[in-house]
Amino acid sequence: MSIDEIIKRESQAIFQTYTRQPVLIARGSGARVWDQDGREYIDFVAGIAVNNVGHCHPRVVEAIKRQCEVLIHTSNLYYTENQVRLAEELKSLSGMDKVFFCNSGTESVEAALKLTRRATGRYEVVAATGSFHGRTLGALGLTYKVNYREP
Repeated sequence: MSIDEIIKRESQAIFQTYTRQPVLIARGSGARVWDQDGREYIDFVAGIAVNNVGHCHPRVVEAIKRQCEVLIHTSNLYYTENQVRLAEELKSLSGMDKVFFCNSGTESVEAALKLTRRATGRYEVVAATGSFHGRTLGALGLTYKVNYREP
C-alpha cells in the first residue's frame, strides 16, 4: 500500500491530534527503522517515551514470546506474580514504599496531581514553559500551549 493511500485512510479513521512525518515505517531493528521503500532512518523519537530499548531487541522479543504463551493480559482485579515482582523491583530502585501502575503518561500525571494534593494538602502546581502533560483535564490544565489546552 502506498504512503499516499495510508495518509488518506489515516485521515479518515484517526483523530488528527499529531502532525505526522510523511514516512511510512515498515519495520525496525535496534535504533533503526526502514520505510516501505527500504530507506533506513535512525529512530531518535522512540515512540514518545516508549520502546527505549530499541525496535525488536532480541531479549525483549524473547521475553514477550515467553510471556504471551502463558498470559497476555489480565485485569488488576486479579493477582499476578509478575506484577508483584515488578512492583517490588520498582520499590527497590526508587526507595518508595509502594508503586502505582498507570496505563499512560497522562494517567501518571493525573495520579501525581492527586497524590501530591493528598500528601501536601495543597492545590497549587508548578508547570514548565513549553510543557505537554497529556490530554486529560488535569494534565491539560498544566499544558503550556493554548492550542492543546483550550479546544
